[in-house]
Amino acid sequence: MSDSRTRTDRTPYDALLLLSFGGPEGPEDVVPFLENVTRGRGIPRERLVEVGKHYFLFGGVSPINEQNRDLLAALRKDFADHGLDLPVYWGNRNWAPYLVDALREIAADGHRRVLVLATSAYAGYSGCRQYRENLADALAVLAEEGLPELTVDKLRHFYNHPGFVEPMAEAALAALGTLPEAVRDTAHLAFTTHSIPVAMADSSGDPADPARGHDGGAYVAQHLEVARLVAAAVADATGVADRPWRLVYQSRSGAPHIPWLEPDICDHLEELHGAGAAAAVMVPIGFVSDHMEVKYDLDTEAAARAAELGLPAARAATVGADPRFAAAVRELVLERAATERGSRPARCALGTLGPSHDVCAVACCPNPRAPGPRPPNSDPTPRRDQRAQHRPDRRPARRTAGARHGGRPRRRRAAARGPPGGPRRRRDQEQPRRRRHRDGPRLREAPAGADRRAPPRRRLPRRGRYRPARHQRRALGRRPARRHRELPVRPAVVGRQRGGGTARRGGRRRRRRAGPRRALPRRPGRRRPPGRPPAHRPPGPALGQALVSTGFNYVQAVRTHQARVLLSLMPEVRDIRRGGAAAVDLCDLAAGRLDAYYERGLKPWDSAAGALVAREAGALVGGRPGRPEDGDLTVAGAPGVFEPLQERLDALGAWHD
Repeated sequence: MSDSRTRTDRTPYDALLLLSFGGPEGPEDVVPFLENVTRGRGIPRERLVEVGKHYFLFGGVSPINEQNRDLLAALRKDFADHGLDLPVYWGNRNWAPYLVDALREIAADGHRRVLVLATSAYAGYSGCRQYRENLADALAVLAEEGLPELTVDKLRHFYNHPGFVEPMAEAALAALGTLPEAVRDTAHLAFTTHSIPVAMADSSGDPADPARGHDGGAYVAQHLEVARLVAAAVADATGVADRPWRLVYQSRSGAPHIPWLEPDICDHLEELHGAGAAAAVMVPIGFVSDHMEVKYDLDTEAAARAAELGLPAARAATVGADPRFAAAVRELVLERAATERGSRPARCALGTLGPSHDVCAVACCPNPRAPGPRPPNSDPTPRRDQRAQHRPDRRPARRTAGARHGGRPRRRRAAARGPPGGPRRRRDQEQPRRRRHRDGPRLREAPAGADRRAPPRRRLPRRGRYRPARHQRRALGRRPARRHRELPVRPAVVGRQRGGGTARRGGRRRRRRAGPRRALPRRPGRRRPPGRPPAHRPPGPALGQALVSTGFNYVQAVRTHQARVLLSLMPEVRDIRRGGAAAVDLCDLAAGRLDAYYERGLKPWDSAAGALVAREAGALVGGRPGRPEDGDLTVAGAPGVFEPLQERLDALGAWHD
């Protein structure tokens, strides 16, 4: 056989299938598409509608389908230019053209041996095994329909192929060129990929693969390999050898109690800003094309966070339909065809991990959510710290008490409380030596010789370390309320300039003065007798004389629609105020400084405390007419103002984008 014939011999395969995730192509497709994606997980439709708002920002159209059409055209052109006679088809897992329809078309055209190119370059359940499960399900459907049997093989992972790495390095250089010249040489590289559950990452890859032994499984190891290759190429091109870089994650979803890979890209940008970084370049190495998760999570959400921080940031393009990637697919096809014919072709791969395997093992990339015994080499205990695997030269973060250390949980130190059964110390007795709580204030120090067996007296620590941006420090209202049966029962709101308020469900409401944050008063408030209604508030003015406050979203498209609603509402009220913190605005309403307040996109921790303070002061709080407050709309106002404002906002469409 001639050398030219060998370079184009694709036998025994007679078709190539481009298999992708799929995406909606209109607003009416968004929720049905998300139902396909989450089928079998029991996610309510209301949650899918909330997630679908990301798509509505782009007209309800995901860019992934158009990008797959471009890649399809690039593959066909490259095959034709190099004399490779192999038809290329396209199918999706979750939207039209569906996978089963593409396989029906392949069978109807007389093809029987099919290669599959999945638009996911890395190991893992979602990026590899789930594609193979979808193929098996589609082939079972064809068998039930009596169609001819197809033999389907999936191409190996191409994460370290030069045709995939080199376009990304070039895109990173192009993104660096868009930054101001003064910060280019000191800009950090943030390599982003899709976050997945830690258990799924730990079990990713073939158990026999050397990359599987890496802390984090093959998924993390392969991404780190690509990040190193791209960072080295950028360093060679720019002459900056010590440019900092890190692997970070995006698009986290799922239950909050399940640990996922961290840090998130937005958290990383905040960390860079706090460390004094000059600029950042986001390089989405985990994605083949600029689909919705890139357009929203990076171009919209992360870009808005960087702009809020004042951190210059740029985003590198993905590989997409680059001719070098199309050529890489052709090489992978011919490589796999030669392997099936029994020869040993040269397998192209960069880095130290080498080319990936052709055939996945039975225990490769299992689904951690599936019932049954756990696969080997998968630790059910989540890792708390991911930093050491991204930057080996940095010491791991301090572990919290109870975290796994060396395979064994740390013991928690019990506070010394004296002999069992002994009398408890009163507050006016001597206390032990000074100790410092991790998130709280200093504790009192007893004089020398005092009995140190008594428990320390300390104030409750703050819940977390909420650090507002500089432009938000004039009003600090994010203080969580204690909850009982999902209802706030004892909130406190602190405003540094205007003050705030405290309240107790069924108790009295108290106004807080402006000034530094202080501990809650120890003296309990006077409880309201059972059945007694909250404080009576006289009816407010007519809507045309009402002083109304509101807030705005950080996403530009959402804020634009909110501005249109505000322009329509302004002629119908006395004046508009822009407060800056929902909880403080609601306390202003309770104190009589405002007549009404509304905002879209609030979370429960934004408004729970202020809403209870406002209710206990006699104000009305709700959402759209007949509904409680939620993320779509929160409306609060004095009696007589609340309902007219609520109905007017609903008519203006303030509850949607």
